[in-house]
Amino acid sequence: MNRRDILSTMAATAVAVSVLGETTMAQDDKTIAIIGTGRMGGAFGLLFSRAGYKVIYGSRNPADEKVQSLVKGTPGGAAMSAKDAAAKVGIIVLATPWSGTEAVIKSMGDLTGKLILDPTNAISFGKDGGLAVETSGGELVRDWAKGASVVKAFNTVGYFVIADPKVLGDRVSVFLAGDDAAAKDKVLAMVNGLGFEGTDVGPMKSARVLEGMSTLYMVPFMTGKQDQRFEWAVRRSGGVKLGPVRPAG
Repeated sequence: MNRRDILSTMAATAVAVSVLGETTMAQDDKTIAIIGTGRMGGAFGLLFSRAGYKVIYGSRNPADEKVQSLVKGTPGGAAMSAKDAAAKVGIIVLATPWSGTEAVIKSMGDLTGKLILDPTNAISFGKDGGLAVETSGGELVRDWAKGASVVKAFNTVGYFVIADPKVLGDRVSVFLAGDDAAAKDKVLAMVNGLGFEGTDVGPMKSARVLEGMSTLYMVPFMTGKQDQRFEWAVRRSGGVKLGPVRPAG
């Protein structure tokens, strides 16, 4: 084999390795794209990085000083555009304000095959705060993120608990809603492994109730009674014997 053939073979091999590397990364469940670099995005970054995940932040301005400071505080972290971050992973966490969620989802391009965790809340803040949409943000995210499996999760949990699940001593509940049973099972295992207690509450339409719960969660914040803040926790009753229960339907 002459020198030209050797170089040609080496180049082809390098391209193949590069392509395979991208494929492997996209299917790597230990790499997470967190879209958003605010308080919630930073909390998720701490949560996942401490659990051994590689974190890629998706940001409108990856080179911004605040974003780079967040990256430096996240072991092994990186930052890039939302589109580039989403392209490199199989699991995406939306940590965006509700007002910017639709635009950022559409900016990420093809999301086919991705698993998206949606902790957003389509609510209005203020004295008369409530749901800002007729259905739920979760249902809208599902419709916007075509081809992806969307699971509503973490929308009723405080950012400080997300950053440190052990801060209250007991496990805080994370409620899951979604139409893809396999995706929910995957997220349930992830949630429990991160130090929370996951509870499946049914299809994505249940996000209407979960986002309503988030409006209740905000009451102590909105009324200046932060000493009355609370987190949601489930108490299981499966061990209690019951009499005949009317079947559904």
